[in-house]
Amino acid sequence: MTPERDFHYTLIKYLDIKGKQELSNIIKRSRIVYDKLWSFSGVVSYQRKMNINIKTPIEFKTLLEKEIDLLRTLSFEIYEDDDEYMATDVVITVLAAKVTTIEIEEIEKEIVEGSVYQSFITEVFSLGLDEIEKSYLYEACECAIRNNRLAASTMLGCAAEYLLSQLCDSYHEYLKNHSSQNEQEAFERKVIKAKSAYIRLDEFEKRVNSNASLFENLGFENPKLNFNFLDVIRKVYFFNYPTAKSHIKTGTAWDKYR
Repeated sequence: MTPERDFHYTLIKYLDIKGKQELSNIIKRSRIVYDKLWSFSGVVSYQRKMNINIKTPIEFKTLLEKEIDLLRTLSFEIYEDDDEYMATDVVITVLAAKVTTIEIEEIEKEIVEGSVYQSFITEVFSLGLDEIEKSYLYEACECAIRNNRLAASTMLGCAAEYLLSQLCDSYHEYLKNHSSQNEQEAFERKVIKAKSAYIRLDEFEKRVNSNASLFENLGFENPKLNFNFLDVIRKVYFFNYPTAKSHIKTGTAWDKYR
């Protein structure tokens, strides 16, 4: 690998270790360029200055600029000055979009689709979502951008499963304070400890339908419709996994997580 690629890889790993998952995902879509300048550093004889240029898609430029102090600190720690060049600054610039097709209509299509996915990543970045939930959504967009639609739908299914799990845990906490012991145990047995995600979804939807007024009081105008997007869990499993039926029959360890 080139020095810039080595630096790029190390910066991504460093951000992951520090728990900066959003920044790490943006840096993955960026490129590192060493801008070598003519001016001397004044530290070592004939040593010149150099900027570490993080070129990123235009949608992410403002987000990275807000984190420039952290990026500058990590970059100076990673880069090793030599007798020729000394890193003196970190700059954020725009990375030109790459389009592989030459037909005008295809170029327009790719630009529009890419913008949609990148805009969604930007939106996810600004929301106070759980880190695991964000990771699934980032991966879904990354797969879709590369036209790996099956993988993208699978990642969306994972995001929906994780959200369903959180919803069920929250509802379980509510039951502990507002229901009988029998109802709590039934929910834990049929929903929390369900053998698969789609069974958990079926059982959770039953509770939503029977307690619609509760969810309406929480701000859901139409609970059944509001939670309808979770149906992606069923679609992803039954259509994306060719061995789904055998998993159901044999009850493998993997099936517990589906």
